[in-house]
Amino acid sequence: MRRLIYLELKRVVTTRSTWALLAILLILSAVMAYFPISFVKTEEIDEQGNISLLKGKAAIESLKQKEREINGEITEEKIRQAILVFQECYREYGAIFPPDMPPEEYIRRIEPVYPVLEMAARVLAPEGVSLYVMTDEDLSPEDASRFYELYRERLAMEGKTDGEQQKIRELSQDIKMPFTYVSGCEFASFEYLTLYALLMMLTFVVIISPIFSAEYQTGADSILRCTKYGRAHLAIAKIVTAVLVYAAVFMAGTGVFLLITNLTFGVEGLGTSVQIMWGFFNIPAFTAGQTQAAVTAGYFLTILAVVSCTLFLSARCKNVQDSLKIGILIGLLPIVINLISAANVAEIVRCILPSGGIGFTNAFLFELLETNFVHVGPAAVWTPYLVIGAAAVEIPLFLILTVRVYCRRESV
Repeated sequence: MRRLIYLELKRVVTTRSTWALLAILLILSAVMAYFPISFVKTEEIDEQGNISLLKGKAAIESLKQKEREINGEITEEKIRQAILVFQECYREYGAIFPPDMPPEEYIRRIEPVYPVLEMAARVLAPEGVSLYVMTDEDLSPEDASRFYELYRERLAMEGKTDGEQQKIRELSQDIKMPFTYVSGCEFASFEYLTLYALLMMLTFVVIISPIFSAEYQTGADSILRCTKYGRAHLAIAKIVTAVLVYAAVFMAGTGVFLLITNLTFGVEGLGTSVQIMWGFFNIPAFTAGQTQAAVTAGYFLTILAVVSCTLFLSARCKNVQDSLKIGILIGLLPIVINLISAANVAEIVRCILPSGGIGFTNAFLFELLETNFVHVGPAAVWTPYLVIGAAAVEIPLFLILTVRVYCRRESV
């Protein structure tokens, strides 16, 4: 059996098209890790008072220096001080953003406390009032003492029904307060990891579609299934090969991506509370690093579910074209469903598809950081649980069905 797996592995990985696709995936991991770094921009004032624009790594280091005073726990005192700075600037200039406020004053006074000020505006300002339209009357330094109490209330109100609100309270009870902020965490890198997972999924649909169906087209299957190890053994060898190649490429590709990202932005930034990182009203009691690990694991399972489904399609379909078309359709279907319908049934179908955790705004990252629920009878189910639960069931199910379908297939 070991020899059979070795030969099958050698056959797959020595194919020129497979090597080309895998090489492109690895190169893309580095390229896509670079993009979020290049997007970071900030302005800096030199000793002569001149303002210069910084980008990339230089901008990241500059922001770390500016925000060093707010690093650590976001205490009520830090929130109060940020509100005081806001009120002083607003009363002096009538705004806190250039051009109404002089750029040099914005850089010196607002930018160093901007993350805290944005948090305060999201929780303490009247509903519908954002930091960009907020006045000095919308926030008071005395409100800082109510920040975390109001946060829990507003987080629960993200639920659309009483059942969802109660579920949010239960799921979010372990959130650590006060929040922790460490400069250097950039949410755009998580978004690009999501896009990279989508590209990897489509690439493996292309690579795996021919594993069984190509031999049906050439007639080689008729000979192979007559050999001593031509049915179950061969099917298992092909499955093990596909899973091994996928696991190796996923670890290498995401490893390069995360290594570049974390070393450039700084691993210390992974200690930031996920509530500060994006969207703010988030359920998980995670840091940015824990979110990164959970999202990476979620993408691994989801793509593995797609790989398993594609193996089943390859064993079931008579030619490569059919298995490839159906595999791509299943891979992209959650994106389509997310665009055309938000009905409960549509959301359930989207989440339980093998590719339910891969996509754009419907990807596992956003399911984890949002308060989306589906209703199964009287129960409200948080969508990340459904996505991961479905993938965990589908992986062994499709692999067993692959072996069964291949073994029962009659030569034609």
